[in-house]
Amino acid sequence: MSVTAVVRPTGDGTVPVPGQLVEAAPGACVLRFPLPPSLPIPLYVAAPETVRLVTWVFSGLEAGAPDGPVCLLALEADSAALRDGVSVATHFRDLALRPEPAPADAMSAAERALLARALLSSGAAGLAPLGRLFGLVEAAVIALPVAEDAPDLADGDHGWSLGGTAIPHGLLFRARAGWGCARVAGARLRFGRHPRQHLTLEPVWGAAPEGLPERCFALHAHGFTALTIGAP
Repeated sequence: MSVTAVVRPTGDGTVPVPGQLVEAAPGACVLRFPLPPSLPIPLYVAAPETVRLVTWVFSGLEAGAPDGPVCLLALEADSAALRDGVSVATHFRDLALRPEPAPADAMSAAERALLARALLSSGAAGLAPLGRLFGLVEAAVIALPVAEDAPDLADGDHGWSLGGTAIPHGLLFRARAGWGCARVAGARLRFGRHPRQHLTLEPVWGAAPEGLPERCFALHAHGFTALTIGAP
């Protein structure tokens, strides 16, 4: 089935919704479009089949939002693959979108902040696309606060260790060489009054996990934690 056949007006008279397509890097982009009144929850990209939905977020739902409610879809796809339209499966019905190229500043600071949180919470499958989309949300990630009782990350003879027993699936960190991301391949737990886990890391993109980083985030399946660096 061709993409055009999928996104043409449906039998109920639906017309494709215009959207703004912001390309972050080759193979990764964000599609921004007005949120329909039905508040459709994105499930996956129905067409083109080569496009993968990384994560999504709604913005502007509060009263008085300047641009009104919008939806942001973080996608793994070259922008050329979206030229003929996109069909997104939702909990309500398939939603046909008509993307048009747009600059990065089409997304507001508030939207970038929400997208940053969604990307950091997108699971193990989101580690690689996070690297390609990171340029759009770097400033928002830097602005994320560290809680006073946050677990600490320390550097030892055998690599990094993390306080607590909640094992993340990945770490996002900023070292002297820049930002990097690593998958947690294993964790050796030490229980006691102050439990600790010694991590085995596999680099995914960016800087290598060497030396104590300036900032670090533990990434979990449904959230993330900004870490204290060094002993708390």
